[in-house]
Amino acid sequence: MSESHATRKRLLLISNSTLHGSGYLDHAEQELRDVLGETRRVLFVPFALHDRDQYSAQARARFEVMGYELNSLHEATDPKTAIDNAEAIFVGGGNTFRLLHNLYELNLI
Repeated sequence: MSESHATRKRLLLISNSTLHGSGYLDHAEQELRDVLGETRRVLFVPFALHDRDQYSAQARARFEVMGYELNSLHEATDPKTAIDNAEAIFVGGGNTFRLLHNLYELNLI
């Protein structure tokens, strides 16, 4: 498929969500804004931590401060459709084995 027909994907990898002395994602806000561009809705994948509700609430609050709507994949009635329709996806960190286990259980990998 030629580039004119393909959708270009952008990827931002952040090794930590907090930097000593700052709040959640404060140190990466400008980079997040640069990657998200005109995106207004972000799909959050909270499967690397056990408490998905709390993790999603934390991410939602931070993204709202930046002007983005955040939906959590664990609340989606159809996760595959949520991924297919996502403008942007933010995968939260934590336990990589837990993340992969949950993604495999939902047939998302």
